[in-house]
Amino acid sequence: MKYLWTEDTSAGLHFWKLVNQLFFDNVLVIESKESNQGILDGLSALEIKEGDKYYIAFDYVVDNQNIRNKYRLLKSIAEKSEGKVIILNMICFEHLILAFDKLVLWTRTGKADKIKIREEVLSAIENHRINLSKIVAYLIIRIILGVVSQRLKMEERRC
Repeated sequence: MKYLWTEDTSAGLHFWKLVNQLFFDNVLVIESKESNQGILDGLSALEIKEGDKYYIAFDYVVDNQNIRNKYRLLKSIAEKSEGKVIILNMICFEHLILAFDKLVLWTRTGKADKIKIREEVLSAIENHRINLSKIVAYLIIRIILGVVSQRLKMEERRC
């Protein structure tokens, strides 16, 4: 079987289920492990059967040392899995949504300020990091720092 494990719950989990339904004809078993630590715990206890593959949607925000440590453990598990554990190359669920090239068209948002914020944030992402020096508008920096702060608090509560 093919599995997609995510730390996402709620909207993120719903997103992965929609991706599975719309793009993969429901061939994946989508499971939320509720946190990055939950993914690591699940993989540590896992006995992979012949033919199984595990796709891991792991939020990798390198500015968080705790996440970097967990990512190293995940990478070690994946390297020993003989290709049965595959880490998706992504920053986080929110980045996937922002980077979706049809987001503006599909949501029919015509709000120029929101479109500019999205474009500015996406242009500042380099190697899984947001280069704040590339962001001109102070308001956008405040929004990013607020979102990052909320994500860190959520991760701390999950651990």
